[in-house]
Amino acid sequence: MKTSTLYLCLLFLCINFSANAQQKDNIPKRTQDSVALKKERTKKYLANRLRIITEDEKILLKNTVAQINSELEKGKITTAEAEQQKKKAAMLTAANIEYRMAKEKRELLLDYRIQERGSFIRFGEVFDTRKIKKRPFRYDRRTYSDLVFAFGLNNAIQEGKSLSESDYRMAGSRFFEFGISWRTRLFKEHNFVRFKYGISLQYNNLKPTGNRVFVDNGNLTTLEQFPNDLRRSKIRTTNLVVPIYFEFGPSNKKETDRYIRYNTHQKFKIGIGGYAGFNIAVKQKLKYSQDGDRVDQEIRRNFNTNSFVYGLAGYIGWDDLSLYCKYDLSPIFKSPNAKQRNISFGVRLDVF
Repeated sequence: MKTSTLYLCLLFLCINFSANAQQKDNIPKRTQDSVALKKERTKKYLANRLRIITEDEKILLKNTVAQINSELEKGKITTAEAEQQKKKAAMLTAANIEYRMAKEKRELLLDYRIQERGSFIRFGEVFDTRKIKKRPFRYDRRTYSDLVFAFGLNNAIQEGKSLSESDYRMAGSRFFEFGISWRTRLFKEHNFVRFKYGISLQYNNLKPTGNRVFVDNGNLTTLEQFPNDLRRSKIRTTNLVVPIYFEFGPSNKKETDRYIRYNTHQKFKIGIGGYAGFNIAVKQKLKYSQDGDRVDQEIRRNFNTNSFVYGLAGYIGWDDLSLYCKYDLSPIFKSPNAKQRNISFGVRLDVF
């Protein structure tokens, strides 16, 4: 029996699957265009998968036939046994194609993936080590999540004073921020404008100039000289905020028969927005020497700070890294204290 006759069953199944891939679905239509486009993508995808699977299985069948012929030449098996093994190999190859194509159609219909380990069917043995994992299939994913890290210099805009006359050290006062954010594409056809929102913790540190500390005097919070030599004096406010931005910039687009995705890898971006939230903790930390001993002191007190905080923020950058600025519109301390507002400059990293 010629080797070509072993592929008759295989050819019949290929023609059958190709015809099935071209049939029209009877899914209820929402709109003529969208349903027709989905059908066309499905047909192309199944036809491509059938071609790949068939070529893969034909190579395996060819190797199996070559092995059988080798054993026949060496006299290990008879001609009748060789023909029987070739027929069996052809039938199992056709069964493998049928199984793999059925799995592809099942995934498209039910929106889940079947992760395979091991073989499909080989010489009468079925290795069914499938791991079924529920995973919704979305053609267009519009929302992505990022981890946000930011740090830099912090200071305060004081009423009646410029930054050069600030009561706080320019290099010693710093801020830190970390949180999680989400980016949602606003328009259907492009990703140039994104709505970005999330939740973050902001740590704003202020280090007074001179040998001074913050003192709570009733409704007033003042800076006063400390009797000992200070090695460190700073106050830190911790804010839990919800930042909201409109982000602009080009993006990369990847489109296949099964999905469309956008990303901003190695692209310019600019974000403009603000934040609002609550002051959840205030702490003043002092380090000084007293009677030959080193003293580390932490004072946890409200210091007449405002509980509700809000402000403006923006960033400009490339890929994941940006220059970042934020400014509190809410004063640090309550009235009748002089108005002081945090201002921060630094870098921001959005990792996704």
